[in-house]
Amino acid sequence: MKNNTVRLSILLASFVSLWVIISVFQSTAIWFVIINIVAICIIAKYKNADKKAVFLGFVFGIICIPSSVIMGISVILPYIASVCVFKKSSNKIYIFNNGKKSWPVITLILTFVVGGVLGFINILFALSAMAINPSFNIQWFIDALRAGVFEEIFFRLFFFALCIIVTKDKPLSRMQNILCYIIMIVPHVLIHFNLQSFNIGSFIMLSLLFGLPFAIMQRKVNLISAIGVHSFVDLLRFCVLGV
Repeated sequence: MKNNTVRLSILLASFVSLWVIISVFQSTAIWFVIINIVAICIIAKYKNADKKAVFLGFVFGIICIPSSVIMGISVILPYIASVCVFKKSSNKIYIFNNGKKSWPVITLILTFVVGGVLGFINILFALSAMAINPSFNIQWFIDALRAGVFEEIFFRLFFFALCIIVTKDKPLSRMQNILCYIIMIVPHVLIHFNLQSFNIGSFIMLSLLFGLPFAIMQRKVNLISAIGVHSFVDLLRFCVLGV
């Protein structure tokens, strides 16, 4: 058990170190290359990718492509690799159906209620630096959906799959569960900063308000609820602030 705690700590340190390297070289392409190489290795190792996983991987990628071709392409393999891991794991994240008949209703409620609350908070914080400029552009819907799909799969679903791999799918202690949540939150929040712009106060706020809720929804409900809330938060900001 202690070895798994060490392995998770090393995994977290690796992601933070990677962020530092990317900040120094100012090249986010490093994320895309490394994560997709790892995803390919996982798919080749597990050899259990089915047609449904491949199909949904491409669906998620196609959803992202109108906003960002590179992100759309880069989300496909991490999604497929994650599903390969969860197929054999007792510590899994459900994509849609989590075994409860009420999952569609719960997903919709979370998307619009939790997404609305977090979106309102996000707008309040932004008002200190910008003015309200309400409007709507179809591109904002496309960009918000891309942010939800890409970030929730690439930086959260896949990173939890890596947690399962390094712990060899053993039961997680309380400390290991906390480390898994941190791994699902910290790298995603760090991508919003570089070494020059990093601010510990903003980092903690973003982690607690816009990292932890998404991670909890993925693990306690399903992936699609986290995507829905994430996308709705971004869409509200775009529509209210115009940016």
